[in-house]
Amino acid sequence: MRSIVNDLMALERRPMEALQRRQSQYEAQLSAYGQLKSTLSGFQDAMKGLSSTEAFKVFSASTSNEEALQVSAASTAPLGSYNVRVERLAGYHKMGSSEFASTTTFGGGAGDSISIQVGADPADTISIDLSSAQTLEEIRDLINDDVNNPGVSATVVNGNGGNQKLILTSEDSGAASAMSISYGGSLSAASFGLQTLNDIGGDLALLDAEISVDGYTVTRSSNTISDVIQGVTLDLRQAQPGVDIQVQIDRDLDAAKESVQAFADAYNDLRGSIKSLRSGQLEADSTLLSIERGLLNIMNSPGSGGVYNHLSEIGLSIQKDGNMSVNTTKLESALNADFSAVADLFADPQSGYASRFESLTNSWLETGGLIDSRTDGLDSRIEDLEDRQIAMDRRMEQIEARYLKQFSALDSLVAELQGTSSFLTSQLASLPGSGQ
Repeated sequence: MRSIVNDLMALERRPMEALQRRQSQYEAQLSAYGQLKSTLSGFQDAMKGLSSTEAFKVFSASTSNEEALQVSAASTAPLGSYNVRVERLAGYHKMGSSEFASTTTFGGGAGDSISIQVGADPADTISIDLSSAQTLEEIRDLINDDVNNPGVSATVVNGNGGNQKLILTSEDSGAASAMSISYGGSLSAASFGLQTLNDIGGDLALLDAEISVDGYTVTRSSNTISDVIQGVTLDLRQAQPGVDIQVQIDRDLDAAKESVQAFADAYNDLRGSIKSLRSGQLEADSTLLSIERGLLNIMNSPGSGGVYNHLSEIGLSIQKDGNMSVNTTKLESALNADFSAVADLFADPQSGYASRFESLTNSWLETGGLIDSRTDGLDSRIEDLEDRQIAMDRRMEQIEARYLKQFSALDSLVAELQGTSSFLTSQLASLPGSGQ
């Protein structure tokens, strides 16, 4: 009986298998769209290095002495060469106390305190209550743990014979972050003997960095200076008074060429992905055709009246197989001839190739865009199929239960009939003359 029911249920489940096959197809298509979306995202990322003039204009900055000075340049940096001298590095104001035994305590009287002000603003002051006597280590912890600490770090240096010193260091460099000390109660400057440890001869202004750029002397509070040469950040590493260091700002042609090559590679990857998907799960899908048409429309629409209007003019061409190739020699020649014109060919907001490609790709990938509408439709179909399969599973359980009940009843009937048959046979056999 069980085998008969199994055979009947196999027939009943054929519609379920058809639903499962259809779901598998939709899931495969959904996965294919995921692959397409990933490739489109890669294509979109490749546009970011070219779709704005700021992104395209990458500069290289170099110095003749990187041990003393390192530089970097933003897109606003002007091309040029500068003579820079690093006369002095910015320092962090540091003060040290006299030497005391580790058991020595300070304060203990009403109103006893030490206050440390960082810079010129009295609001940037930390006051340590010493009405209860404290050791140097305890004072250190009170300073470092204070939530209102304005930017001073305290340490204790242990010397010989159990003696130690309290060291205070401003957390920011330059004269503007120099510390000043005041005392309350019975304490005074003599209580701690705090003195500036920086070798500045008492002149706090010498905590500022000093450089000269083409003979023009400037001071700054930090060793990272970005407001002297437009778009250029100077990172001071070592003072070399009186020594000229040449800073050179050039366009980074290698970075521009890498961005253009990345553009061509991403275009080819996208075409390859479309070709692969067309021969696979998205064989008859109109989405691929829409994307191809969008790409070709941009490729066939030149720029708007600049020095360069076609990609082929700077070394990018479409081969017979549809892939894009880059003639690096021609590209470098165009960059050297008119860098800004090459940048505009890609980055012009209205007619730049990268700008237009980025805008088009955004429309495909945005929420509610082309890809979303396709995947949402597939998700809805898969959900519907899953609901239908759940309902069909319940129905299959009912059908199987009915078959089992019917065959069980049939088995009982057959057994009953067989019993009746045996009884009749035995009765007939016992009739007179039944053996004749």
